[in-house]
Amino acid sequence: MKNWTPKNILNLRTKMNLSQPAFGNLLGVTGNYIYLLEKGVKQASKTLKLLLDCVERQFKENEKGKESKKHGNRNL
Repeated sequence: MKNWTPKNILNLRTKMNLSQPAFGNLLGVTGNYIYLLEKGVKQASKTLKLLLDCVERQFKENEKGKESKKHGNRNL
């Protein structure tokens, strides 16, 4: 499990191009809670850290899939 700092959470959200309310909805929390996490006022629970790990992993897999489609998949 990754140690999720406020900067890590902000970076993931911005990479995913999501607003705080949309990111919160994805994780099952409020947009205000995401704001507090990103400001360092609150710390993510163990459960939320696991969810963030899963969301990050899925996002990276989706990005890899986009890259392979972008470049084609030719067998010569």
